[in-house]
Amino acid sequence: MLGGLWAALLLPSFLDSRHDAPLTSTKSFDQRIAKLASLRTESIDPLELRRRRVQARRRRVMVGLVGAALVTLVAAIITGSIPLLLVSLAFDGMFVAYLAALNSVQHRPGPARLPNTPEPADGYGELRLVGDDDLPKAANR
Repeated sequence: MLGGLWAALLLPSFLDSRHDAPLTSTKSFDQRIAKLASLRTESIDPLELRRRRVQARRRRVMVGLVGAALVTLVAAIITGSIPLLLVSLAFDGMFVAYLAALNSVQHRPGPARLPNTPEPADGYGELRLVGDDDLPKAANR
C-alpha cells in the first residue's frame, strides 16, 4: 500500500518530465510552423480591413451601451433608486440615438450618376454587348 502511495506521488512528476522532453517540444514546434504555413498568404484589401475595424468598433459601442443600460437597470431595481433608473433610461436613449445614427449612415445615398450612364467596366479590354437603344440615332440608320 505504501508503494502505491509513493507511485501515485512520483509517477505524475516523472511523466511531466518526459512530456517536456526536447523531442516533444520540437514536434510541437514543427506542428505550429506547419499550421502557420497553412494559413492564407493573401493580403487583405485595405478597404476591407478598414470596414472590419469600423464594424468591430460599432459592435463594441453597442455592447457597451446595452451593458451599461442593463447594469444600471438591475442596480435601480435592486436598490429601488430613482436616479439609477433615470441613468438607465439615459443609456437607453443613447442606444436608440446610436442605432438611428447608424441607420442614417447606412441609408445615405451614394455618389450620383447621370441617367442612362453605363456602369464602368471592371477591367481593361472587356467586351460589352450593345443593343440598338444604346446607340446614337445617327448610327441606327
